[in-house]
Amino acid sequence: HENFTWEALLGTHILLVKKGNTLHICGDGLGASKIYADENNSVWSNSFLAMLEVVKPKTFDSQACYEYVSSGAVFGSRSLVKGISSPPINSVLTVDEQGARLQQRPSPIKNEPIEQSSNLDAVAKHHVEQLEKVFEPIAHNFGDRIRLSFSGGFDSRLMLAKLLEHGARPTLFVYGGSDDEDVRIARLITEGEGLPLEHIDKSMVNPPDPEAFVEETEQNLYAFDGWKVETPLFDFGEDRRDRAKRHLDGQIPLNGSLGEIYRNFFYIPDRPSSTGAVVSTFYSRYDPKAFTNRFDEKRYRSAMKKAMREALITDSDQLERSQVEELYPKFRGRFWTGRDAQINQRFGPMFFPFLEHAAISNTAKIPIGFKDLGYLQGRMIARINPRLADYPSDYGFPLNGPRPLKYRLKTFLGTQRPPALRKQSFRLTHRSMEPRIGPLSPEYLSRVIDLDFPIMRALFNLDAVNSASQYGLIATLEYLGQRYKLQVSDN
Repeated sequence: HENFTWEALLGTHILLVKKGNTLHICGDGLGASKIYADENNSVWSNSFLAMLEVVKPKTFDSQACYEYVSSGAVFGSRSLVKGISSPPINSVLTVDEQGARLQQRPSPIKNEPIEQSSNLDAVAKHHVEQLEKVFEPIAHNFGDRIRLSFSGGFDSRLMLAKLLEHGARPTLFVYGGSDDEDVRIARLITEGEGLPLEHIDKSMVNPPDPEAFVEETEQNLYAFDGWKVETPLFDFGEDRRDRAKRHLDGQIPLNGSLGEIYRNFFYIPDRPSSTGAVVSTFYSRYDPKAFTNRFDEKRYRSAMKKAMREALITDSDQLERSQVEELYPKFRGRFWTGRDAQINQRFGPMFFPFLEHAAISNTAKIPIGFKDLGYLQGRMIARINPRLADYPSDYGFPLNGPRPLKYRLKTFLGTQRPPALRKQSFRLTHRSMEPRIGPLSPEYLSRVIDLDFPIMRALFNLDAVNSASQYGLIATLEYLGQRYKLQVSDN
């Protein structure tokens, strides 16, 4: 493994290579697929739930719980519990007679400006060619067995363009009601291109008998490895069954998550910034009133900033604008999107093309003006397949067409909002309590947890949690706590 490189690898995975009496274990180049270890480095697994079962930790990690509820994921080396953590990014684990040891290898993600970086067409051409390393082998190996998650936006359109370029004819599937814009656009494109389309409306699921909800929740627990990003563990089984259905008849799903490597994801102005500004802008989706006095906002922010520095491998909280762009794949992508990708792989083989290091490389230094308003991605689609770029989008314009003044003004105002104001957005938009219905209603939730929340009440003021989604995430933690006899530590 001394000469190991991720350059030729594709996919979101954990790779095991046995050579003689030595076992080498590593993840993908982004580190999207996590490996977990106990405090003694004696138990390793790529399953969080397996670690709970074997290691039997006793306490939640309070910082991780606050991160999960406010941002839908856990960041850095932490897990939801103390005593279980993840090794540094780009680590290779070696196991032999001498025990287990880690070696950190260079990241395959490059961060260099391309020649003629001031020319939009040159930048679009470069990144279209860079995507060849990702889409050519996928299209060549799986062809018409590919199922493409489709919407009315940029990312799925770019994936479709690359697949069609290589002769693949994927089946598209789209979520939403019959009158949703994504569904309308998907129908328009598939009819125009002669492609099959499956329309999935999850809202049509019939609620089960409340007693059956106990079994549904337990199946979700194992299917989703204990927790899902952003959404609660509790539903009526529709998500679990839908993810399994994607793989019927050997089909290979593709998902466009992380496609915003080509866009201004954080909506931060084009100037130097800081980890603190990123935390305020994007990772402050909480109202302190919903937290107990155990919540220390300064400590919470400090831990988030530390995890960002580790992701960038820097000692400074002051960031060049390109480093903010690096945070999108290396922080948001690795810990949020990566968790979702790893869960999806439990149902069968699946590709997330924009999580590939070959796609991510050299996107951090793309001029922000090209990323703004999707200009670059629209131009990339048009270079590959002009007809696809001319179809309407759910943004209200063709992806390679002019951006309406109203859209440009809205985007500009959103980008220019200072971090201190962005930090207040969640509190302002969640001033009243959202209804707790369906699987989060007392009728169902009381079947699987004690609604007094005896464990999570130490961290959260449940009567002040206005977001239904965050209430569901807290309930997920309570379910794990009651099931695995976890408590909240005093510090």
